[in-house]
Amino acid sequence: MADKREYQWNQTLTSFCESIRPKRVSTITTEDVLEVLAPIWQAKAETASRLRGRIERVLEFAKVKGWRSGENPAAWRGNLRNLLPKRQRLQRGHQPAMPYAEIPAFTARLRKA
Repeated sequence: MADKREYQWNQTLTSFCESIRPKRVSTITTEDVLEVLAPIWQAKAETASRLRGRIERVLEFAKVKGWRSGENPAAWRGNLRNLLPKRQRLQRGHQPAMPYAEIPAFTARLRKA
């Protein structure tokens, strides 16, 4: 599980953070974080939310190590929550059940596939 999580972290931070990767962590601003998140905030809501959290944790680590000071520009409360639109929740609904009489034919088609 750790390998998968590490891959996901690397993938999102590499794919979406090209504009801030060359910067020193001490110089990353809220505007930089917004530049990364804005293009995917509505279209890829779950990815954007996870990416924001990952950026926040990287910058928290940098602060603990003494590489940056001040507020975390990727913090949600008191910061990005006031600047980004509310995310759309996934609309999940129940699928209609297959009529019982159709199950044998459906199962047969599945076995052929």
